[in-house]
Amino acid sequence: MDEFASRQYPVKEHMRFQRRMWVVERIGWSVLAAIALLGLTGLFGNGWLSRGNAAGNGLSVEYERFERATRLSGFAFHFPPGGAERTLHLNRAFQRNYEISRIQPEPTRNQAEPDGLSLTFALPPEGGTVMLWAHARGYGIQHIIARSDNEPPLSFSILVYP
Repeated sequence: MDEFASRQYPVKEHMRFQRRMWVVERIGWSVLAAIALLGLTGLFGNGWLSRGNAAGNGLSVEYERFERATRLSGFAFHFPPGGAERTLHLNRAFQRNYEISRIQPEPTRNQAEPDGLSLTFALPPEGGTVMLWAHARGYGIQHIIARSDNEPPLSFSILVYP
């Protein structure tokens, strides 16, 4: 007797339909496994796939490409060697879309301007790192532009999930 032949007794079966359903079921399992693997690698935040680094003519930033709107995000701005006082300027999009929770080290001066936010830090002459922690206020793609003193701007994008 053929196992894959349709039967009428003891239960009415339609094996061609059953085989199609097995294929759909296996595709569903594969999609669920792919989502789990992508989540483990950081596509939905906090993993190696999510870690981003942007560098310009001196200033560089480490950030997460994928964030959650409810989660605290960290930005590490690395300044090159230079003067004792360095200014970090963040564009209006950062000012509008993020709520800053903490900055380390504390800025000596901060100023809200029409085109963004300027933070001035007392850093050692050999350069230094400024850590900025912030919550996203909304979700979607955020285009951030940062610059240090009079250097060319550094731009990067972040996808914030709800």
